[in-house]
Amino acid sequence: MRAHPVIGVLAGCGGAGASVFAAVLAGQLAQHDRHSFLIDCDPAGGGLDVLLGCEQLPGPRWSQVRLAGGTLDPAVLVDSLPRWQQVSLLSADTGQPPDPVPAALVVQAARSATPVVIDLPRAPSELRRVALRACDLVVLVVVAEVRALTATALVAAGLEQHRTLVLVRGSARSLSPGRIGELLCLPIFGRLPHDPASTRPGGLRLADVRRRTRRLATAVLRAAYDARPAMPLVGLDAA
Repeated sequence: MRAHPVIGVLAGCGGAGASVFAAVLAGQLAQHDRHSFLIDCDPAGGGLDVLLGCEQLPGPRWSQVRLAGGTLDPAVLVDSLPRWQQVSLLSADTGQPPDPVPAALVVQAARSATPVVIDLPRAPSELRRVALRACDLVVLVVVAEVRALTATALVAAGLEQHRTLVLVRGSARSLSPGRIGELLCLPIFGRLPHDPASTRPGGLRLADVRRRTRRLATAVLRAAYDARPAMPLVGLDAA
């Protein structure tokens, strides 16, 4: 059976909104594929369970993941984790990044059961290298500011153009999307609006996310599935 797609989301700088967009992608996938898997590989982000209001839900976080014999049962993995809107969530819970070997095994097991979204770490590391290698598509979230773009250029170095999409947040007269694309040598896919839903008490709810954001997520998901024509994404609309 062909593996499901893996989509990585990477922030060009802190506060770009990559973690929120990763959650929206996973939520959109779950609405139309009945289930998805969201993996937090960015320990500096403070934990996706906190962002989503799931920090009190029982279930393992990265520090509790134990591999017996180097294998994982996909069904057990998916069912044992906390759920956010039909999304199985494996969240960071310490300041230490997951070990690359267990991370690779988790991604491999998860993608055999369901589509996967990874919130990628910005800092170069073996973990990021392993996670990027597993991704069919990488979404780079860029802030249209000079300092932010300088930081993003370092993050973007080494990303493969043919499987990377750039989303731009904000605007600046001197930094049009076209200019940003030229500077990063990567294709601009769209503009990502600021979404106040991410700051509301109780955690992010997909229903509160702006329709523009959800439409952009739908377009990204179509791009990911278009790269895998043997597994079309059926029934995904722009709602």
